[in-house]
Amino acid sequence: MLPISKELKEKLREINRSLREVYPTQAMNRQQARRKLSELGTFYAVEAWSPEEAKEWLGDRTMIGVDGSVNSTPGSPLRTISVFQALAKGTKGEEKWMADVQTPLLPNFLGFQEGQAAREAQERGALLSALELQVASYAIEHWKPRVVMMDGSLLHFMIDDHEKWNQLMRDAERENALLIGVAEEINTHRLVQEIAPEFPTWTDRDLLYGVLKQGEVFIWEDWSPAGSQLWKVAMRTASSPIPIGIDGLKSQEDAISMIFQLVYSLTPKQGRGIPYWLDIVDHQVRVTNPLVSTMIEEYIDPDIRHHLLMLKRNDRMI
Repeated sequence: MLPISKELKEKLREINRSLREVYPTQAMNRQQARRKLSELGTFYAVEAWSPEEAKEWLGDRTMIGVDGSVNSTPGSPLRTISVFQALAKGTKGEEKWMADVQTPLLPNFLGFQEGQAAREAQERGALLSALELQVASYAIEHWKPRVVMMDGSLLHFMIDDHEKWNQLMRDAERENALLIGVAEEINTHRLVQEIAPEFPTWTDRDLLYGVLKQGEVFIWEDWSPAGSQLWKVAMRTASSPIPIGIDGLKSQEDAISMIFQLVYSLTPKQGRGIPYWLDIVDHQVRVTNPLVSTMIEEYIDPDIRHHLLMLKRNDRMI
């Protein structure tokens, strides 16, 4: 058994008691939450397509999944190299990659200074979003897909890089490519503020947990921020009680029921609730620790690695 001090054990027990106070088991049962949500929005049952029906809907056009990944060498934030890559992958074998590398060890770095970790994280996220938006635009222009499925909410792409987002939105509308975002987590607070303001630390995920039936969507017209030109829903696509978030373009809202059916049909019912094609793209694009280590060893000279990137703790005796 791992050695744990009495002080740490007691602190963990205190945290557990505090969490129980903020998230009491009977604070709002599922029936009560469902009733309040029904007064605000609509529950919509979805039927999955068969593989043949999904193929017929796609016709001779492809479906694109888009995801990105970033990882860094270990060590001080001022002595790291960060590796970014994004991938658009089509069901007909199409692939478009984009990548970038950043380090504060060079004068042309984005401007991160010591003590500004939040700013650095925001800039990393914006750079990754820009790469994902670029591969998505490339896919629409060159492959004319029926649908483009982005990993994460479309709203976060709009916030991270408004110019590239507007270009992608215009591309999708011009080529009649359905553009949707699939978010594993629902971190908004708009529903909570509307029907459960007595729980200010809750997110909409907490409110919706276990409320939706499998294959059910919750639709609320005011969920997306005003002026965003997006619709947003929650959907339970698997046996997991945690719903996912789906959003899309208001201009393409006439296809919303087909989007629900597509997402539901592509999702393993015993999985985490994410369409299988996005999981494939995620697995392929992911920048893992071993991958970063291998790339650094192969492409960065040994003396530079030791001088700038080597961790002192690697020399510990025990």
